[in-house]
Amino acid sequence: MTPRSDASQESSSYPEEPNLPGEMLAEDLGDPGAYEVAPDEAEAEELTDDERGSGATAYEPVDAAQLSAAESAAARARSSRPKRRGAEVEPVADAPRGRRAAATGTAVSTQRTTPARFVAESADELRKVVWPTWRQVQDLFWAVLVLVLFVIAFVGLLDFAFGWLLLRLFG
Repeated sequence: MTPRSDASQESSSYPEEPNLPGEMLAEDLGDPGAYEVAPDEAEAEELTDDERGSGATAYEPVDAAQLSAAESAAARARSSRPKRRGAEVEPVADAPRGRRAAATGTAVSTQRTTPARFVAESADELRKVVWPTWRQVQDLFWAVLVLVLFVIAFVGLLDFAFGWLLLRLFG
C-alpha cells in the first residue's frame, strides 16, 4: 500500500462542514455579550430545618385557602371520572356459573357436568336465541345466492382471460 500524498488531500474543493448542526445558524446571531449573574444566584444554598420552621416540609402549602381550593378542584375532577359499571351491577341470576361466581366472589364448584345437564342447559340457551322470521330467511338466502353467483362469474372470467393470454403468449 502506498501512503496518500499531500496533494490528493488538498485537492478537495469542499469547504469544511460545521461540527454541530446549528453552528452555521449561530454565526448569524452575533456576539451576545457578557452574561451578568446576580449576587444571590452565584451559589445554591441548602436550607436547614431551622430555617424551614419546626416540622415543616419542603412541599408544605403556604396558604390554607390555596390548599382548600386545590382539594375541592381535585374532588370535582375525581367525581367527573367515568365509573366502572362492573362494581355496581348486580350479577345476573341466569348468568353462567363462572361469571356469577366471579361477580359475587364465591368459589366456582369443580363438579363435572353430566350429559343430561349439558343437554338441558343447551336447550335453555337455544330458547334464548332470537330466531329470524321466514321472510328474513328468504331475503338472506337470495342475497347470499346472488353474491355467490357474482363471485363465481368474476373468478370464471379471470380464469378465462388468463388462460387465453397464456395460450397467446406460449401456445
